Amino acid sequence: MKWNNKLIGIMAVLMLATTSCDDFLKEEVYTEYDPSQFLRDKSGVDALLTGAYARSRIVAYDSRNYTFLFNEFTTDVSWETGGGLEATAIPFIRFTWPVNEGLLNSFWVKMYQAIASANTVLDVASDLQGLDANTVDLIRAEARFIRASCYYYLYNLFGPTPIIEIPGGASPDQIEAIGQETPRAGKEELVNYMIADLEFAAEKLPVAEEPIGRASKGAALGVLTKLYLLEKNWAKVAETAKKVTDLNYYSLYPDYTTMFSIEGESNKEYIYRAPCIAQAGYQNNYMPHAFPPNYPIQSNWVNFGAQFRTYTAFYKTFDASDERRKLIITNYVDISGKTVELLEDASGKALDNARSFKYLPDPNAVAEHNGNDIVYIRLADILLCRAEALNELNGPAAESIELINQVRRRAKAPEISLAGYATKEALRDFLLEERGREFYSEGLRREDLIRHGKYISGARSRGWDAKDHQVLFPIPQQQRDANKNLVQNPGY
Repeated sequence: MKWNNKLIGIMAVLMLATTSCDDFLKEEVYTEYDPSQFLRDKSGVDALLTGAYARSRIVAYDSRNYTFLFNEFTTDVSWETGGGLEATAIPFIRFTWPVNEGLLNSFWVKMYQAIASANTVLDVASDLQGLDANTVDLIRAEARFIRASCYYYLYNLFGPTPIIEIPGGASPDQIEAIGQETPRAGKEELVNYMIADLEFAAEKLPVAEEPIGRASKGAALGVLTKLYLLEKNWAKVAETAKKVTDLNYYSLYPDYTTMFSIEGESNKEYIYRAPCIAQAGYQNNYMPHAFPPNYPIQSNWVNFGAQFRTYTAFYKTFDASDERRKLIITNYVDISGKTVELLEDASGKALDNARSFKYLPDPNAVAEHNGNDIVYIRLADILLCRAEALNELNGPAAESIELINQVRRRAKAPEISLAGYATKEALRDFLLEERGREFYSEGLRREDLIRHGKYISGARSRGWDAKDHQVLFPIPQQQRDANKNLVQNPGY
C-alpha cells in the first residue's frame, strides 16, 4: 500500500473540503504561505488535523458499507436485494466473500490514510513553536484519538493489523518501504497500542463535544469501553463505562423515535458521531436504500433500486408497546393508493421485507444526500456495556437490571425484574436480544453476535454455509500483494 508523507498531508489540506455540519473543520484558504513556517504554528496544524478528521469519517458510501454490508447484512437483522448493489451484497449475506473483496480493501485503505494523517499531525506537533504545553497536548490527543479509532475499526473487521509509524526525517523511499514491509502486529501489542492512545486522549481532551464531531473525553472513553468489550475484559468494561457516566455530561434522549432525525441530532446521548450535511461526500445516504418501491417521497428525495430489508423474525422480538419498533415500517400506502404489506403475507408467511426508517429522511435532503448525523457510540450503548460486564463478573444483580431498565423505560418497553433472571446465562441472552432492539441499523450487531458466540451459528440457521473462521474478514489480497509480510487470517 502507499503511505502519505508530510508533503502529501499538506497538499490534502489544500484540497479537502470539510465534513462538519457547522463551523468545525472549515477549510482555510491560503493564497500565499511559507512552507517552512506553515507547519510551525497552530493554524497550519489545525489544517492538517482537518484532513485527519475528514479521512477518518465513516460517512456516505463508506458508512453504507461498514454499517450494513459488513456488520448487519451478515446478521439476523437485515439484508438486501435489488439495484446494482445486490451482486456486492450477496457474498456478505451468504458468507461467501472473497479474499480480494473490493469494499473491504477500500475500507482498509481509508483507515490507513486517516492513520497516516494522524501520524503527520503528531510528527508536526513535536516541532510547534510558541504554544503552551496544554495546547500541544490537546492537538496530540485529537490525533491519537483519530488514530486509535481507526485501528479499532480495522481490528473489529480484520483482527490485528500493522502498526505504522514513520520516523522523523524519513525519505519517501523509507516511507514506502515501511508500508510494504511492516507485518501485522500481535494482538496484545495492538490492543495495548490503542489503549495507550485512548487513555492519553481521555486524559487531555475536553468533556464537551465542541463543535459537533470533534473528539472529546467521552468519545475516547467510549471507544475504550468498546475495545475492552471486544476483548471481554469485563472489569475494564465496567470501570471505563462508569467513567463515561460519571462525566455527568450525557443523558438518554427522551424520544427514541426522533433521536436519529435532523430534529434530534442536538441530543446529549451521542458520544461519538460523524457530522453529516446534505452534500455529496459528507452525507448520510441510508434512507434512499430503505424506501420500499413506490413509497410516497418528497420531490427532493430519491428512492434507490437497492432495497435494505429487515427480517420479520427480528421485528417480532419487540414488545407491542416498544417505541423502537415504530421506526420499522411494516406496511404502507403506495403512490397508487395500494396498501402494501411488508411483514407477512395473508397466510402469515414471513416476507422479511420490513423497512428500518431509523434515520428519518432529512426534509431538506438533496436527492440521496441527507444531513442526519451518523452515530458510532451513544449513552445507551455504554449503559448496556456496563450491564453486560457486571453480569459477567457477578451474575444478575440490581444494578445490571436497572441499567437495562433505563434503556427500556425510554423506549416504553416493559421493565424486567431481577426475579425473572436467575442465572448469568439467562440475562446474557436477554442482553444480546436487547442490544439488537436498541442498536439495529447502527452496525453493532455483528460484533455483539460474535462476542456471544452466535454469529456463525446464526448464519447457519439462516441456511448459509458459514465457517468458524469467518468471525474475521480476510486481510485484503490487494494489501498482501503489496506487502508480502502480511499474514492472512486462518481459514482463508
